Amino acid sequence: TLKILESYLTFGMSSLLFKMFREKNGLTYETGIINPVRNQNAPFLIYLSVSNEKALLAFKILINIWKNLLTKFIPSKKLELSKIKLENSILMANQSIEDIILRKVQLISFQMDPSFDLESIEIFNSITPEEINKVVNKYLKNPFLSLLGDSKICNEIKKYWEDYS
Repeated sequence: TLKILESYLTFGMSSLLFKMFREKNGLTYETGIINPVRNQNAPFLIYLSVSNEKALLAFKILINIWKNLLTKFIPSKKLELSKIKLENSILMANQSIEDIILRKVQLISFQMDPSFDLESIEIFNSITPEEINKVVNKYLKNPFLSLLGDSKICNEIKKYWEDYS
């Protein structure tokens, strides 16, 4: 479910973050989500990198996205597109014999089924907007915020965060 959320937020020009940051606000940014495949607990980390001049605006947009994720369901059509993009990324990463072997070795080293990725594709299709919302509320309801950059900008963001929380 978190991988589908990752796809919805960051995969390609149809992703929510691309639309909100780049298309609607003209922000150049770098973003990513880290959710490593492991058998045990793993972090779900969203990072955002922008210029000092645009940092507060970017943070406000991110807070708005976060609030919407907590309170609204992802529209079914957008969820289906996210599933397709995720499935395609898995299939693209398994094109060569070397890619397939490396991935299977990685999964085995995590003590996971070597067919995990292909089995996951089957599971993706059954995930609903309600399930995504439930997972978002479980894992993202109380995020941890870490800021790095110009102290003046960081203090502005910190104040906005404290006023918001």
